[in-house]
Amino acid sequence: MIKKTKIGLNDRPEFLPRYFGARCIKFEALVYGFMGQFCEAYQGGLWDFYSLDNGGMYIALDQTETVRICNPMNYFDDDMSVDAAGIGVTLFALNVLMESGIQTQVIDLYYALRDFAVEHEEGSKIMRFID
Repeated sequence: MIKKTKIGLNDRPEFLPRYFGARCIKFEALVYGFMGQFCEAYQGGLWDFYSLDNGGMYIALDQTETVRICNPMNYFDDDMSVDAAGIGVTLFALNVLMESGIQTQVIDLYYALRDFAVEHEEGSKIMRFID
């Protein structure tokens, strides 16, 4: 079972640059953009950062409510926890970075997060969302 660890406030400034270097701003913009695209109610907010013990990572909204996620490209429309939605939009962002020719580390991050997503209690929803 892959374990996640929430990154503390003091460690947040170095977290994304560790994975993406100067492209960390692009990664964040992609995640926030995908959340806005797939979640009509999204109006911004604080995001939590998570590392995975298999080398992966993701970010998710810091709230407890579920969100309605709609992906018109594959007809997915369902409520998800913010954790599951964060995993999904992080996977979308990593996919874009992979397609733009970023280093193989991003490919490794994608598959590490996908492995975690499959184990997640909402794994089937996450897979349907990103399919």
